[in-house]
Parts: sequence; structure tokens; C-alpha cells
Amino acid sequence: MNILHVVTYFAPCFSAGGVVNAAYEIAKTQVENGHDVCVYTTDSCQERIKLENNYNEDIDGIKVFYFRNISNSVKTKLTIDMPISLIRYLKKTINNFDIIHLHEHRHSLAIATHRYAKKNNIPYVLQAHGSVLPFFQKEKMKEIFDKVWGFDILHDASKVFALTEVEKEQYLKMGIKQEDIEIVPLGINLEDYTDFPEKGKFKSRLNIDENDKLILFLGRIHEIKGLDLLIKSFNQISNDNIKLAIVGGDYGFKGEVEKLINEFDLNEKVIFPGVLTGSNKIEALIDCDIFVMPSRYESFTTSGLEAMACSKPLILTKNNHIHTWVKDSVGLVCEFDTDDLSNCIEKLLNNEKLSEEFEKTGRKLIEEKYNWNKVSKQIESIYENCII
Repeated sequence: MNILHVVTYFAPCFSAGGVVNAAYEIAKTQVENGHDVCVYTTDSCQERIKLENNYNEDIDGIKVFYFRNISNSVKTKLTIDMPISLIRYLKKTINNFDIIHLHEHRHSLAIATHRYAKKNNIPYVLQAHGSVLPFFQKEKMKEIFDKVWGFDILHDASKVFALTEVEKEQYLKMGIKQEDIEIVPLGINLEDYTDFPEKGKFKSRLNIDENDKLILFLGRIHEIKGLDLLIKSFNQISNDNIKLAIVGGDYGFKGEVEKLINEFDLNEKVIFPGVLTGSNKIEALIDCDIFVMPSRYESFTTSGLEAMACSKPLILTKNNHIHTWVKDSVGLVCEFDTDDLSNCIEKLLNNEKLSEEFEKTGRKLIEEKYNWNKVSKQIESIYENCII
């Protein structure tokens, strides 16, 4: 198949969040399975991406076209994409593709994709990545977008992908027919989690005592991730031999987190290693005792899957859509509440047997269900049904 992915950010801008990682992994696996895969994206990241070859790159066999946003600062601050040349190029090349995979739908790339796909009878699938309903930040703008473009973009898709049953219900609320919704989870590359680095490297590099317990957050430092709740809860834990590592890039919220750290005098206990990828990220996961994602809203936690692959127990808030299968199976689930989160952390720290049970179950689930090889086969089967 000739496949086109349309996404606002793409590799190497992995710091932009889970959508980038998902789009990259799906496209890469499709190339490995023998398909011809292109990605149309923008050159935006926290700093504008600078590439050779006139913004036409080969990344792991994926043909990636990075179209220039008129203003990277406008994109970063207001999340408004303006890649004018992409729209013209899409119009000219859209008939080259058998199927289009659209990632999220409230952006100008989606408007253009919808317009030219419909005009040329090219089927497309839409993966909202947790952004189906217009809530959390800029709700009014999202509602206006939906009235003008969003509803049509959703309803004209051949299929829409829901990450979980919760997201499926959100599509139904937006009027999508049940038969047009496919539940397609995210995954990880299992082969990256078979030959693990020696334990202790991450702690040693950051001067953490090998006997200290380590709590790990891995994701964007953004208000939606609930790091203020995590700091407040961490402050209540009565254990001097414990550290918290907040791994990820700053998306406008690190200053607020640092204020709380100073207020509670936690500077010696909380560490910001920055963005970690590859073996450095796996070393952090191997050395942690608990992975925590205290989100205000979260459709899926890819970093949680990575922790499960490293045999680590999870703690999530109920605001995470995957909490339904995480709870008491691979980890603990709490309310978005300071006391409840701190109680869950202390429960796992003090119950080694429970942690070990979660660790074994988590690793098994990754092997059986949440890996990109299995997910990609499902996606390709859906593509084929859309093309027929």
C-alpha cells in the first residue's frame, strides 16, 4: 500500500508528546512490513527543525516532508499551524496514496487533508489521540473549530481509531456511528526491552544513592500532567531515603513545579534530568521503583507501557483512560487527590509482594497485546477494508 500519515509534529520532535511517537512507530513498522510510507508534517518543535534536502528526508525508510510553518513561535504559543506550502503540495500529490492516516483533527493540516481526500475519493482514517471532545484549554476555540470544520473531518473518515473504550464513548458523543469506530491501542517495540542495561547507571549518573527509592515521572512538563499534585503528594511521604525524577521537556509548567519544590524544601529530593531517549530512558526506567503519571487528563500512557516492559508497577489517576485495566492488575489507581496519591505511593513502597505481582503482569501484557507489531497488523487490516 501507498500510505500517507499527516501529523503536526514528527520525529525528531519526540519531546512534543505521545502523538509523535505513535505516528513514528506506526509508520516505521509499516515500512518494515513492505509498504511505501510518507509523512507530511511541519518543521515546528520547541525550536524549529533544521534539515537538509529541502525538507524532504528519509527517516528509517519513511519519506518525511517537513513543511515550513510561517511562524514557529505562533505554533508553539497558540498551537496554530500555517504550513502554506504543505497545502499546495498535498493538493498536487494526494492521488499518489491508497490511504491516509490523519493524526488528530483540530489543525489546518487536517482541514486540507479532509478537503482534498474527499474531493479525490481517497479514504482516510482518523486517530484523535485523546482529543475527540473539546475540553481542557481553549474549549471555546475548539467548539468553534468543530462547527466550521471538525464535525465534517470526523464524520467523513472511513474509520476512526479509539485508544480505549472511554475514547470510543467520546466518539459516540460526537455522533460517530459505532460501526465506524475501531479500538486500536498504542504499543512499544518489544525488541527494545529485551536486553536491559545494568541496573544503577541512572542513579550513579545523578548521584542518587543506590539504596534510595526512586519515583519516576516520564512525560511533558505540562499542566495537564498533574505534576503539581505529584509534588504535593511526594511532600507527604515520610521517607528520607526517597527521590523523585521528573523526566521530560518543559512545556510551560516547570516554573510552577519549581515553586512548589522550593515551598516544600524538596530541592535535594527532586531531580530534573531533562529529556531522555533510547538507552538513557531505559536506564531511568530500570532504576525506578514506581512509575507515576498523575494526569488531569490522559487518553493513553505510552511511557506507562515502557515502564511495564521494564517490569515496573504503575500509579495513575482515574483521569487516565487506561485506568480500567491498570487498576489492581499492573498498578494502583487514585483520585486526583493529594492524600490518595501519596497513600498509593506509600502502599507500593511498603508492599514488595504486591509490586512484584504488578511487575510480572505488566510485562506479560506488553508481550501479548501492547507492542507495535501486533498493533500495526490490526491497523493494516483496517486500511485494507477501507480501500476495498
